[in-house]
Formats: sequence, C-alpha cells, structure tokens
Amino acid sequence: MNGFIAVHCGAGYHSDSLKKEYQKTCYNACRKAAETLKNGGHAVEAVEKAIIELENSPLTNAGFGSNLSWDGLVECDASLMNGQTLHFGACGAVSNVWNPITLAKHLCIKQCDNLSLGRVPPCILTGQGAQLWAERMGIGIVENKKMISARSLRNYKHCKRKLKRYSLQNDIKFSPLDTVGAICVDSNGVVASGASSGGVSLKHEGRVGQAASFGSGVWAVMSRDNKKPSVAACTSGCGEHLIRTQLAKNTAESLLEASPILGLDKCFKEHFLESPFLWDVPERLGGTLALRFDSDIGEGELLWGHTTKTMCIGYMSTQNERPKCIISYLPPKVEPGQKAVVSGRPFKVPIQPCPVLQWEIKTAPNCNGSL
Repeated sequence: MNGFIAVHCGAGYHSDSLKKEYQKTCYNACRKAAETLKNGGHAVEAVEKAIIELENSPLTNAGFGSNLSWDGLVECDASLMNGQTLHFGACGAVSNVWNPITLAKHLCIKQCDNLSLGRVPPCILTGQGAQLWAERMGIGIVENKKMISARSLRNYKHCKRKLKRYSLQNDIKFSPLDTVGAICVDSNGVVASGASSGGVSLKHEGRVGQAASFGSGVWAVMSRDNKKPSVAACTSGCGEHLIRTQLAKNTAESLLEASPILGLDKCFKEHFLESPFLWDVPERLGGTLALRFDSDIGEGELLWGHTTKTMCIGYMSTQNERPKCIISYLPPKVEPGQKAVVSGRPFKVPIQPCPVLQWEIKTAPNCNGSL
C-alpha cells in the first residue's frame, strides 16, 4: 500500500544544540506512520501513530514533557480530522491521558455512533469529563507527575523565577511552542490531519488552545467530485492567535489557488500578519504544515510557512527509503512575528481508487474510514 506522511515538531525556536534530536524525532514519527500506511492503514491511523511518537518525546510540547500550567500541571489539547467523513474529534485541558491524540481519534470515530434518546456523540471534551471518557474507552491513564519531564520542570521553575524577580507578564517568546502535528494521504487518496499541544507555559488552568479548536488546529477535506484537489493542514504557534484567525482552515483552503505556494503566502499576509482579528497583537506567531493532493494524477504538494524563528518538519512517501527532515528558518535580520517564510516540496502517491466513499454510506460500521 502507498501513502505520504508529513509531521512537524512545532513553530517556535529550535536550538542548534538540539537540531539532530528534533530531526530524529520527526524521522521516527514518519517511520511509524509510513509503516502503518504500507500495511494498509487508513490516513487517520497513520496520523495517530505519527503523533503518538511525537507526544512520547520529551523534546516536544505535547503529551509527555508538555509545558506546565501555573500550578505545575500538565493539561493537554489534541484534535484529529478525517477528510473523508469530515468528522472532527478533540480534547482540551485534559490531564493524566498519556496520549491525548488517541483520545481525539476515538472521539472522531465515535461521531458515527447512534445514541439513544436523541443524544449526540460529543466531538470535543475537556478537563475531567475528557479523562473519564478516556477511562471508559480503555485509553491509557497515568498519574500527572509521570507526564512531567525534567526539561519541562526546569522551564517551569525558570519562568516562575523570572516572573518573581522582574514582575514580568508571561512572555510567549520564552515559552516552548513545540506543538506537534501531522498530515497524511493514504493509498485511497484519503487525507487526515492531527495536532497535539501542551499549551503555553504557565497558562491558566483549563485554558484550551488551537490544538482542540475546530478550524484552528487542524483541517482536512477530501475531494468529493475530483473537481478540486484534497487539502489538509495543521498549525503551531500561539494558540490564541491561531484561534482568532482559524489558520488551519484558511491555510488549507489557500492551497486551492492556481499556485498553492503563492496562495499560502497570500494567506499568511492577509489572514494572519494583517488580520483585523489580531489588531492588538504586536508579534503574530504561527506556523502551518499543509498539503494539496490531486488523486486523478496521484501528485501533490507539501507546503509549510511560519512567522516564528524556526519550524521543524519531516516528511516521507512509502516509496522512499527514509524520511527527510529539515529545520526551516526565517531570513536573517527578520524579527519573528513580522513576516512569514513559505516553502514546499512536490510528492507522488499512486492511488488505488476506493470502491465506496464513506459519505455515501448512511450506516458506517468503521467510522475511521476503513471499509
């Protein structure tokens, strides 16, 4: 089976001393997802596998090792969108769940369930309710202290000391923005997108960021009539900025322009850097990883853009022997939050036409898209 996976370790600042470790993390995530695709796995499954690998890394601000809240707790956000069914699942401010992306995937899949008495399956759960639901689904639950890495604890204490010493407001420039994400095309041309984040350091308890917000953290739409390409995107950066601009949805739809790279550049300028919804924000920090895919010819384009100092990206086709991992930089002398850098790469995925499309089925036994 064929497919294509792309991941990121966040839009923020990636130190040169940890460059190889960040690239290795992306490398491992791509490998896991590609293995799933080769074995006939659905795009949703591949995205989950990739993000689990990213969440388990102490380097990233997702799952284990996430930024700590004001009271020193890990509270995670995650979401996943299936471009075939257009279903979305997310969890916000959830503690004690080892892999929040798995919880988000289950919520996405359960959108097809028929509940009694006219009840509707939830697509977003937060806090204690999300944890209880995860327990019922048999998803791994751990003590909160096991979610805290040595690195995140050091950063927490450092930020607390700075606030106490200088009476400063929390500055997101000093907060790791290593939100993670993944986008995928599988052998049937199905696209999916996922994101996971621990939020900004010293955030208020219960705060929910873009990684759990519809249209802000993830977006995926599979072409229904082959008249338009399929698109998918996931974002990273300051959650509040991304929520107010719905950056995932806007960047994905910008790829429908005749020139995807020009469309993405225009989107960053008009819908983010010059957005009226960010009129009071001096530094607009965000990044996106996106793809456009034409299933008729089995060709696509992977694109990324960011206004942050760096963005770490990995990608791989099942036809490649190994992933490619890069760190994208803003041009020299360009201040973060003022301009965006946009780039991309072409890719190919030989498609095996799906005999039945999920949205044509009223009763679907496997709502993850696998038929």
